[in-house]
Amino acid sequence: MRDFNRGRKFGRRDSSRPSYRDSRRSGRDSDRPERRDFKKEVEMHSATCDKCGARCEVPFKPSGSKPVYCSDCFRKGENFESKGPNHNKEFSIINEKLDKILEALGKD
Repeated sequence: MRDFNRGRKFGRRDSSRPSYRDSRRSGRDSDRPERRDFKKEVEMHSATCDKCGARCEVPFKPSGSKPVYCSDCFRKGENFESKGPNHNKEFSIINEKLDKILEALGKD
């Protein structure tokens, strides 16, 4: 039984064919970074909070098209505009229709 796979090259690569791993290694010498460096210092920009008027620093360059909030106002999160539509009315209509269907089927 020991000699069963001896003549075959299971798990061995043909040296004339580069493996996927070898092709990935050769790309490491390129100018493009492989991963983003999260330890790099982020450039901070001065801004004025649109809610309380306090001076603050933010990790992006404010464009003026969107409001900027200081850390305190952002943490509170009060009175911010909703990012998505409010579907409460649509859900109420769907629930009423489902109730009518269940009633027609005789299920409570």
